[in-house]
Amino acid sequence: MAAGLAGSVALGHGARIAFLALIAASMVVDARERRVPNALVLALIACALVVAVTGRAWRELAWVAGAAVAVCGALVGFEVLWRRLRGSAGIGMGDIKVLFCMMLVDPAAALAAFAAGLLVLALVAAALRRSSLPLMPFFGAAFLVLTVIL
Repeated sequence: MAAGLAGSVALGHGARIAFLALIAASMVVDARERRVPNALVLALIACALVVAVTGRAWRELAWVAGAAVAVCGALVGFEVLWRRLRGSAGIGMGDIKVLFCMMLVDPAAALAAFAAGLLVLALVAAALRRSSLPLMPFFGAAFLVLTVIL
């Protein structure tokens, strides 16, 4: 039994390291291409699910998954409305998908990182006098700081 628990913990730690590396990769890709490819999101969700399942009881996992669906569903609804009213993208769908993955791993850090990323993005865009910038470099950096340093 102890060997199974140790293997589960090791799997969870490995998946967390891979998840953080994929977050860093998504930051680079979004900075270059202004998108987060679905293949990268699939790898993120696979790692996030392993981290979530190995680190939580099933009841807590259900609450975390429900919160991720609710928050990201609301963001998708707002984004669709924004695009219809404004005729341009606001928050990218890739950013919302990454937020979902992050919420499976650490909901509080994900929401705090999302808010901090949006705030810093707005400040940098205003300072540079740019109407838009990719979000993942700001959002991902905030998440990495919150989960690695804190």
